Amino acid sequence: YNRKDVDAMANAFTEDAIRVTPSGMFVGREAIRRNLQEVVALGLHDYTVQRTESRTVGSFVFNAGEWHAKLGDQPLHGYYTAIIVRDGNRAKIMEETVTVAAPGR
Repeated sequence: YNRKDVDAMANAFTEDAIRVTPSGMFVGREAIRRNLQEVVALGLHDYTVQRTESRTVGSFVFNAGEWHAKLGDQPLHGYYTAIIVRDGNRAKIMEETVTVAAPGR
């Protein structure tokens, strides 16, 4: 997000990945790319991620954690889960769910 490199962000997903966010469900890398372009256009900055859980089951890795960012001067944060698989020689996200924390959380 900080580099605003939508292509690099989208390429972290498998071709048939699913991304679930507060603004909808996006299926396939191209739909995810369009969603990420919209998110980048909002002007989020100072984006960080902290993975708090990671488990491997067979060829899958499950990660969960928190994210933090700013929109203008307003801090935002939320939570995420991601399922990662091998795609050729690279690990890629096949499913990601992102939430925005309720105020005061």
